[in-house]
Amino acid sequence: MRYKNLDQLFRQTAGRLSFSACPFLEARLLIQRAAGWDQAEFFHHLDSRPPAGLTKKLSVLIKKRLSGWPMAYILGRKEFWSLEFKVNRLVLIPRPETELVVESVLALPLPQKVRILDVGTGCGNIAIALAREFSRARVVASDISTRVLNLAAQNARNNGVRNISFVRSDLLRYFIEKKKKFDLIVSNPPYVSESDWEKLERPVRDFEPRKALVAGPTGLEIIEQLVDQSRFCLRPGGFLVFEFGAGQEKEIRNLFGREWSRPEIRQDYSGLPRVMIARRLA
Repeated sequence: MRYKNLDQLFRQTAGRLSFSACPFLEARLLIQRAAGWDQAEFFHHLDSRPPAGLTKKLSVLIKKRLSGWPMAYILGRKEFWSLEFKVNRLVLIPRPETELVVESVLALPLPQKVRILDVGTGCGNIAIALAREFSRARVVASDISTRVLNLAAQNARNNGVRNISFVRSDLLRYFIEKKKKFDLIVSNPPYVSESDWEKLERPVRDFEPRKALVAGPTGLEIIEQLVDQSRFCLRPGGFLVFEFGAGQEKEIRNLFGREWSRPEIRQDYSGLPRVMIARRLA
């Protein structure tokens, strides 16, 4: 089909994406992706005929979206903390609710030259956001996957963050072996149970990495290890801050022994318990 202008193609694309909550936004973003344009270029071309080859490239992207692909994976990027992150199917798509982890950290009494460890960094969104907020901090982002760490390092460079390093580790094992100590350990660990995995929305279940979401039969397996191992890597008075799932609050509180302060819970904007904060006493 020949289109008299880009606006006609834009509106038809939005019509095909009517299942979306934001069909016109998604239509614009897909056209920009297919054409290699930014937003200003899109509106500049709106009254012109679509460039040769655009409709074919756009059709491929639309088919992906109609088959359930999340927009972030199609576009290859996602915003978090007003920063842009490259993402692919090796890593979770950053969620707005995870910004509560960053907000919680900013409210803590931390030293200016704070030493921060982000466990299971994924695309690096938490670590890079904190490195931007704490310009004098020394931030370490860890992950078990070298390919994931390479992506996170690229995101750090793209966002102009230099006070950060990347270390391969299975949770905190490397840092325990090297006797490394931190003022703050943060994480968005896997916390979905195997039974709840099947209940997740199809785009999550079909496209996002299962190992970054599912912890085991109960969903608490990784958090249990995180709490236990953090004892060896936090300085006295240091903080552990991490995201957790619905209905896990009571069980997680019971993981903290006498060497910890009473854990504090922060709720997300839906009123659900979302972030756990605990302080190492000794």
